[in-house]
Amino acid sequence: MEFEHISVLADQVVDFAPQASQSILDCTLGGGGHSKRLLEKFPAAILYGIDRDAKALIAATESLKNYKEQIRLKQASFSELSECLEYWGKPRFDYILADIGLSSEQLARPERGFSFMNEGPLDMRMDPDRQHLTAADLVNTSSEHELLKILRDYGEERFARKIVSTILVERENKPFETTKELADMVSSVIPRRFQKPGFNPATLTFQALRIAVNDELNELGILLKEAPSRLKPDGRLAIISFHSLEDRMVKHQFRKWENPCVCPTDLPYCICGEKPLGRVITRRPVNATAKETAENPRSRSAHLRVFSSSQMPHD
Repeated sequence: MEFEHISVLADQVVDFAPQASQSILDCTLGGGGHSKRLLEKFPAAILYGIDRDAKALIAATESLKNYKEQIRLKQASFSELSECLEYWGKPRFDYILADIGLSSEQLARPERGFSFMNEGPLDMRMDPDRQHLTAADLVNTSSEHELLKILRDYGEERFARKIVSTILVERENKPFETTKELADMVSSVIPRRFQKPGFNPATLTFQALRIAVNDELNELGILLKEAPSRLKPDGRLAIISFHSLEDRMVKHQFRKWENPCVCPTDLPYCICGEKPLGRVITRRPVNATAKETAENPRSRSAHLRVFSSSQMPHD
């Protein structure tokens, strides 16, 4: 089946790439959209890429077939990136890109269980071949405390307690099996007056479960830890996020790299010895244009932030 994914902020991703980039790492290949655009601009570059989703890897390989001599692709999550880089000979990069979140393809396929728009199994695994825990497992077996923590921490869902109480009662009679069962239940629990027009009431619950199933915030934390030492001097790291939890993590980490000093503010000069790793290029996140959001509504919530490594190499 054809893999359909529209890459968000593609023009901006290409524009932020360092001039004459020779080595590029795409940490979220998807259908290969961003990578293809980057190789069109830098036809001599070597492109390395990973994705957790085996179907995405197949699609990206097909999309980039005209560049097959210069692409190095592997199925891997961010936490496996270090092993991939060892395998590839520890390259350093001019440009590292990560487009965090779901692909249009994952949302469009009911059998993947990510979307509340269509009936499908309550799954949500980005890598169903190697991951065992599903969203149904979480909903049907987690304790009240665990479910509350997931919905509050990962969904910032104000009606978490009400939703969890209902889950606990209903799963006694029958376990939740489909996306529609869960979405309908959440919609019935959230009072109508608090439901925003054009915003499905189950959105935050589904987001929270997806993050928990795929351990997404820990994975992002590993990527942020790994990336700076993999950049060449003057290399850039570009990250696109789709919700406030991830965007906050990226923003805070970028600022910390730029200004890592931990000395008390009343000291006349720095004694902690922490050195800046570079500078933040995007003081505010870069968002999609009105034209792009009209053509691809999913791009509405995309935030792009870019960090530039300092000229001094760092280990």
